Amino acid sequence: MTEHDLKILAIFFNTVIVVIMLVSGIWVGIDARKTGHTLVESITWGIFAGWMLIVGPVLYYFFKNKLYK
Repeated sequence: MTEHDLKILAIFFNTVIVVIMLVSGIWVGIDARKTGHTLVESITWGIFAGWMLIVGPVLYYFFKNKLYK
């Protein structure tokens, strides 16, 4: 592989990771809104889940009905 091929591969994987982060954050934010959280709480959960790629959605799944009720 040449240096150019490695750059393309790196850009591809970085793009995939960013897309997964965005989808995760949007999914958690929408689900938080559906479960009755306020708009600010659902946005906060969405940002947290987007930044914390694996940990955020897992924590939200386990604590979504226990917090703020």
